[in-house]
Amino acid sequence: MVDPIAGPVIPSDPAELTTQLLQYQASLFDPGTGLPSLPAVMDQIRKMLEDQRSVQVLIIRIEQEQSLELIVGWQRYDALLRSVAEYLKNSLSSFRSAGSVLCQDRVRGDRFLIFLPDRRQTGRLLELVSEPIRVEAPELEEAFTLSLRVGQGSIRPRPSQRIERCIFTGLEQAEKDFNRRRRELDLNRRRELQQILRDRSVRTLFQPIIRVPQRTVVGYEALCRGPEGSYLEPAERILGFAQRSGMLGELEELCIEKALSNGHHLPLGSTLFLNLSFRGLEYLEGEHGGLMPLARKGGWSPREIVLEITEHTYAQDPERILKRVMKLRSQGFRVAIDDMGTGYSSLQTLTDVKPDYIKLDGMLVQGVASEPIKRNLISAIIGFAHTSQSLVIAEGVERQEEVTVLQDLGVFLLQGYFFARPKAAN
Repeated sequence: MVDPIAGPVIPSDPAELTTQLLQYQASLFDPGTGLPSLPAVMDQIRKMLEDQRSVQVLIIRIEQEQSLELIVGWQRYDALLRSVAEYLKNSLSSFRSAGSVLCQDRVRGDRFLIFLPDRRQTGRLLELVSEPIRVEAPELEEAFTLSLRVGQGSIRPRPSQRIERCIFTGLEQAEKDFNRRRRELDLNRRRELQQILRDRSVRTLFQPIIRVPQRTVVGYEALCRGPEGSYLEPAERILGFAQRSGMLGELEELCIEKALSNGHHLPLGSTLFLNLSFRGLEYLEGEHGGLMPLARKGGWSPREIVLEITEHTYAQDPERILKRVMKLRSQGFRVAIDDMGTGYSSLQTLTDVKPDYIKLDGMLVQGVASEPIKRNLISAIIGFAHTSQSLVIAEGVERQEEVTVLQDLGVFLLQGYFFARPKAAN
């Protein structure tokens, strides 16, 4: 509370004072990474500038940050940000970089800032963060290989300019350098993706969906990958960059054609689960009149195919997507809602779409044996599924205790590394 005349009023109640201090701290420190935000370190940067003629600043972000969050979900993206923050802390520690400052531009942001008093250390750090980093975290079903994008600027104090504006001028310079490097890198990535589309060099991996306790296979999810060993090999990279480059429709068409073709190496009578975004649906509608022509060309019956759509796909334009979903169902295709249990999914989506399958996200499945809240949420979803005659599939199953608890809750279709990793059909 602030008195407009007397200034801030300090509460006399210790509990209220503690609450205000915690609120103040939360406004300055990111709760996910534990790093301070830029306002919290301004005094340190001022002191650096008093001691040095100039200070170097680096802006660092995960490549494809926005597309990546849409693909993997905000929980996994937060886990990746925590891992990157830890990596940057360890990198600065290995340099024994006295006086350096690591922070985020704002609370809950995804842009990291490093202020360095030594230009030579800046060059070494640039080399280090230019290399891909491998990230493993409990929240992730599999390890991620990330690339970081960097921009560099220089902060120089000027007697005629306020020190804060000198700092922001240096940040603007780093932002311009960041954008220049991004344009150059995007051009190279775009050429790489165009070559992949020309060569039709995407790969399809299949992961089985298992019915327990019999442990029989009821279907396979087709997963798209870029050429083996290339930068665009991981699904989140090739799909994320294609989305950002306006080539997602073409890529998803190719992925589906490859999945339908390679799927003939699966056991006879297999059900194929295909992932398709709203943009992919629109593209197929415009180019081929929908999914049916591709299915027929690939030698598949619509009843053998389940189309997986995510909540964030549905949320882009519910009415238009629902019309397309109804058309697909009238043709005999089945539909699954993917990523149920993430921040994107909602009971409203389930009510609208009335899916044949509901796929529980791996983030919801992980730790289900020890977290009552997750078990309660899964029970609620199962209750809805029974009412709507949907089948529930749990993704990301990695441990025996998860299998046991899920069966006890009434989930008998499971998918994850506990049973099999994705692999080629042959």
